Amino acid sequence: MRIDRLTRLALRVLYDAAAEAEGGAPQRTWGHRLALAWLVERGVADQWQAAAFWRDLAMEWSWQEHDHIARYEQTTGLHGALTNWSLRLGIEPLDPVQLKHLTRRYLPDLEHDSGTPQNPSMCNRYSPGDRQRIEHHFSARRLREFNAGPPIVHPREPGWVVRETEGTRILEQMTWGFPVYLRGKSGQPLKPKPTNNARFDKLGSYWKRWAANPEHRCLIPAAAFAEAVGPAGAMTTTWLSVKDEPLFAWAGLWRETDEWGACYTGVMTDNAVELAAIHDRCPVIIDRQDWATWLHAPLEDLYRFDRPLPADRMQVLPTSVLWKAGGNELPAGLGISS
Repeated sequence: MRIDRLTRLALRVLYDAAAEAEGGAPQRTWGHRLALAWLVERGVADQWQAAAFWRDLAMEWSWQEHDHIARYEQTTGLHGALTNWSLRLGIEPLDPVQLKHLTRRYLPDLEHDSGTPQNPSMCNRYSPGDRQRIEHHFSARRLREFNAGPPIVHPREPGWVVRETEGTRILEQMTWGFPVYLRGKSGQPLKPKPTNNARFDKLGSYWKRWAANPEHRCLIPAAAFAEAVGPAGAMTTTWLSVKDEPLFAWAGLWRETDEWGACYTGVMTDNAVELAAIHDRCPVIIDRQDWATWLHAPLEDLYRFDRPLPADRMQVLPTSVLWKAGGNELPAGLGISS
């Protein structure tokens, strides 16, 4: 089939529409209707396919866990149609990594009182490792005694943070996640939710008030982090760590809050291409020789860290443990001693 510019444009418009819907903000427009009508007119899409796409485009859901079936149905329907139409035109469909990058353009930016919740696909589970090993590895001292904390940290749980004050590296326990306020469907205020990840490309905008101030930067000790892999409702847990390193430093920001006291958030960047099928984002891991730079340098000098650790330095341990059931126990093959 000969592909004219209008047909290519119509397909691109509908890819964008699917990405916007997957980002949680479906908005059907006359442009989408015209794009569908054009593909039907050109014989690319069947009438029933266009009607199903139009219906799926309007599906609404929240980021809450119980809505995973609705998200999966919508994503499967929209992307299935686009793949079918691309193949009919002899065009290579967008692969999962390309789709994730496109979707991220439409994910809501987190702002206080914005009413936009956090995308749960970001890293929200990690193991900090043994406290005494952390103290030795980072040459940090505790200002006071803390409970041991959980072996696996989830948002709004206590985790270890290394920061500097008056030239001394100290180890503190803080709550994982900056509080962000949400609103219900009727506009009513809800309890704050933990914002446990900060996008590197937003350090110069939303996160600048903390990122530009070295006093609010920190290192998050971690032995491994987990990602959910697979289709919604059947996601399994995959653990990632740094080869030959018992601990690594995850770039972080911290601040004092009225709600939860001292809190921290981890900075994220694009994942290595070889690991993007696991997740298109990953923690910003800072090598030992660069710790001081992250903690002290001006903001403009930090952008060299906006890159993933090379894939060949990462250890990947897939498991059969369902994501929803794998939050309290580390797998034996991870090699982390507590």
